[in-house]
Amino acid sequence: IFPHMQGIGLPEPDGQINISIGAPRNKFNEIAPELKSEDPKVVAEYFKKNFKACELDDYDDFAEKWVNCKWNRTGMVHCNFYHSVPCKVVIMGDAAHATSPSIGMGMNTALRDAQKLVEILEQHKDDLEKVLPQFSKDCVKEGNSLSDLALHLYCYDIKAMFKETISTIVRSVLNKFLPRLVRPHPQMVIGNPKWSLSEVYQLASDQGIIQKHRAINQRIRQEHFERETGMITKEKRTVSMWLLSIPVAMSAYFFGMKM
Repeated sequence: IFPHMQGIGLPEPDGQINISIGAPRNKFNEIAPELKSEDPKVVAEYFKKNFKACELDDYDDFAEKWVNCKWNRTGMVHCNFYHSVPCKVVIMGDAAHATSPSIGMGMNTALRDAQKLVEILEQHKDDLEKVLPQFSKDCVKEGNSLSDLALHLYCYDIKAMFKETISTIVRSVLNKFLPRLVRPHPQMVIGNPKWSLSEVYQLASDQGIIQKHRAINQRIRQEHFERETGMITKEKRTVSMWLLSIPVAMSAYFFGMKM
């Protein structure tokens, strides 16, 4: 969408679209200052010049709404069970798997939780001793897949994300013409009713996407935490150890020659 920022657009009735735009915390200070302005005219002008995803009908109205919205941080929730038999309760939706809106599946997954509970209630004839554990068994894997896909299907590193975007395009083309030989990219099947989120997660794991992005994202988040808390006050030096070893190796070589 913009430098250091990503966004998602969700269609709504009457030809409208709900746009969410965000930036990783470690890049928040690097986004355009116009986007942090409290002047709607400044925001509107920036969007007119830089927003290329689609043309807006009313930039001034959009800018007014943008300025009136607060910057929020997205929370992530992971649970290993969604029920309590003694209390006879279940949790679902954001209570169970609050996540980033980056893949646009939060509300869909919450609705699926409710649908799954109804199905299990009918299957076990309202026997909560059986219903509640089964609900966790069926839904926990989907909720955690949702959270991890939203976090690691994308990468905080711009270069790595660019490579992944190219891979998405290439894999999608190959899958279209050679579906038996090339499996689809996870981005292409999210939201497809034939694919559960746990199956999408398995696909992303099989293709090495989750492991690769998780390692990069965790490194970037840790480095940001170290700087924010004052654990690290200086930029890391990038002199490679092999460069430092050259004089030592050469000295050892010539010393050996003299011996």
